[in-house]
Amino acid sequence: MKILAVIPARGGSKRLHRKNIYPLLGRPLISYAIEACKGSRYLNKQNVYVSTEDKEIASVALQYGAKVINRPEELAEDHVWTQDVLSHALECSEIEAGNEFDVLVRVQANSPQVTSEKIDECIQKLQDHNLWEVFTVDEEGIEDAAIHVMLRKCVNQKALSVYKGVVSTNYLDVHTIDDIRIIETKMMRKA
Repeated sequence: MKILAVIPARGGSKRLHRKNIYPLLGRPLISYAIEACKGSRYLNKQNVYVSTEDKEIASVALQYGAKVINRPEELAEDHVWTQDVLSHALECSEIEAGNEFDVLVRVQANSPQVTSEKIDECIQKLQDHNLWEVFTVDEEGIEDAAIHVMLRKCVNQKALSVYKGVVSTNYLDVHTIDDIRIIETKMMRKA
């Protein structure tokens, strides 16, 4: 099974300026997502991509070992659906790789608590239960957007998926400076 990891990371964050490269414990926020993807036992380290229109984010992504998909400006606007970004990323990465991927794993750049183990749990659940999609939810069962694993056919579909599964997390997505402080405190307690 060929698996592609995509980390969408546009430069135009509104609530926390430059959120995706904002420093968290001395590292850019996006570096945590890249490291988690690269540590997955299912992901080929050569198939970890960051989709961005931003040169500084692209530079940081390359520094941490991800490949970069140059996202067109029109796919980096506030109203653009993530599904459109993933469709573009899938197309570009398949042209570069010279083959089709079976599964796409989307990891949010602003979810620094994501771990390789949680990515693997999502992929394993997709495989074990013959599902089409698996995504993470918080402790209340609400999607937290941290990880979303889907079969290739789900990336461009125009209908709702069937055969979905969820994996529970306790992640906090970063949208504000207060979120940064909360996560720093949590991460420092674990260290």
